[in-house]
Amino acid sequence: MRHRWFSNVVLAIPLACASAGAGELLDLDDVRPGMKGTGRTVFEGARIDEFDVRILGVLHNAIGPKQSMILARLEGGPLAETGVIAGMSGSPVFIDGKLVGAVAYAFPFGKEAIAGITPIAEMLEATRVQTPRAASARFPQALGPGGLAAPLDREAVAAIFARPRRAIVPGAFRGEALPSRLAGAALTPLAVPLVFSGFDPATFEWVRDLFSSMGFTPILGSGAASSDALGPLPDVEPGAAVGVSLIEGDLELSATGTITHIDQGRVYAFGHPFYNLGPIRFPMKKAYVYSVFPSVQSSWKIAAVGESIGTVEQDRTTAIAGRLGAPPPMIDTRVTLLSPRSGERTFRFRLVKDELFTPVLAYVSVLSVLQGHERAFGTTTLRLDARLTLEGGREIRVQDLFAAAQPAQRAAALLAGPLALLAANDFQHVAVDAIDIAVVAEEENRSATIVRAWAEHGTRLKPGATGSVKIVLRTHRGGFVTHSLPLPIPVSAPPGTYDLLVGDAATFNALEQREMQQAFVPRDLGQLLRALNELRSGNRVYARLTRPGQGAIVGGTYLPGLPASVLSVLRAPGQGGSVVPLRTTPVWTGHVSTDHAVSGARRLRIDVEH
Repeated sequence: MRHRWFSNVVLAIPLACASAGAGELLDLDDVRPGMKGTGRTVFEGARIDEFDVRILGVLHNAIGPKQSMILARLEGGPLAETGVIAGMSGSPVFIDGKLVGAVAYAFPFGKEAIAGITPIAEMLEATRVQTPRAASARFPQALGPGGLAAPLDREAVAAIFARPRRAIVPGAFRGEALPSRLAGAALTPLAVPLVFSGFDPATFEWVRDLFSSMGFTPILGSGAASSDALGPLPDVEPGAAVGVSLIEGDLELSATGTITHIDQGRVYAFGHPFYNLGPIRFPMKKAYVYSVFPSVQSSWKIAAVGESIGTVEQDRTTAIAGRLGAPPPMIDTRVTLLSPRSGERTFRFRLVKDELFTPVLAYVSVLSVLQGHERAFGTTTLRLDARLTLEGGREIRVQDLFAAAQPAQRAAALLAGPLALLAANDFQHVAVDAIDIAVVAEEENRSATIVRAWAEHGTRLKPGATGSVKIVLRTHRGGFVTHSLPLPIPVSAPPGTYDLLVGDAATFNALEQREMQQAFVPRDLGQLLRALNELRSGNRVYARLTRPGQGAIVGGTYLPGLPASVLSVLRAPGQGGSVVPLRTTPVWTGHVSTDHAVSGARRLRIDVEH
């Protein structure tokens, strides 16, 4: 095998760009069967090795209309034992010193290293488009076919995450939908090694199935290495290993492939899509290959990413492309976990800013921290307090308490849900700048049921007076906890019998959803943010005092005490908006926070008399 070793001297990037950009391209029309050429890739370390290429022919319209593929047999190095290797995606092929294209496709379970080469002209053409990706383009069904019921509740917001998670799994593009008898008979894009570092094994088992169905090869291992451990890596050039980072910090998630071409600082790689996202802004990094793992199904490179060298800006059908220079901004994420067993620990990492991947990455990273450092089985209670800082200083605050069944999964989903909902909004692009999460863990079941409620000063009150409601909770172990909630009677309250409902978040959400009889359709971004900030929490006891009377819900807003004449005008044809009449009028609402996940409800009658 021919080897070419790089100097350890780190050259300036502009010099590398100029030298890498020099070279001629071979037109597809000039490619003929029997031609011999040379390919370049990294089999070990940062050394670029050469392998032999013999052209078998050109397959026109092989992967789509006017998208051709060059079929070739590869020889040299470990290829006789490994076949075409995942991680070789983008390996440049040269004939008579001219660049032909990138190794990008192979036959699963192939006994020979026969590969599909993406023509370089198609890689350049596909990545010239610079139009931005619409904020809601990836989640057209994020709210479901009928939308979400108003008002929003935490269960619905957490469930929003499940829809984008299903949306990221493609159809038959990567060949996984083919019948098993045909799965090895079709050229498919080389799987991209996706290395998880710092992740909990249980979380990895769940996420492995998800990312495998997306065409990646998930690997639990070293996804990043320090410069001290690897030593100075050489400047990038065609054939060098390149990494695309999704998470970096205390948790690492990165994909590796090979650089095909560099022209004036513009980098082209892979020869097939990362995920065909279109415009993206992912960190581009140098990469180091520890070794090649041979496999009957698909061999892959064991690799780690190093320092950032630029930004991947395009993810298209025939290539990914980016530019050398500064890395893109990412979402600074901090998770502080406090538990009596191990004290306080802080985890810091960064997530890519992407409408499709960010909610999924937030879910798996937070879930991994919680499951990796707190027990996965047995009774656990988690108290979540998360702050999402948006561009312009706006915030979303998510607070809740989860006890008993799968608290880690529920906490992670409640965090990922708002991210997915923001990505799906039709008003404007919303950039999340930072996520700050505080979690308090307790190894006990802190759930409780409302068993009794009563008015401490009696059920007869006067307008302007303030009574008190006592609420008794029965805990998981049979103990009792009493809470007190002030009950103010408005001065303008007319005499009569009032209804006082005391209950958990689920009870009040269900009640108001029945009253509103409409889907949650925010009028603007501000209303969406308010709805997320006003989600009811499972550790609170809520109360509402109502009386018989005319009222309506107009556009999702309660308008109590409306005269019949006003109500008839609002309901007249041509007025626009959604109007739902009410037979009762809310007089007062309140809540009290507890240290338990509360369930249950009680109803009282209060007499207001002059």
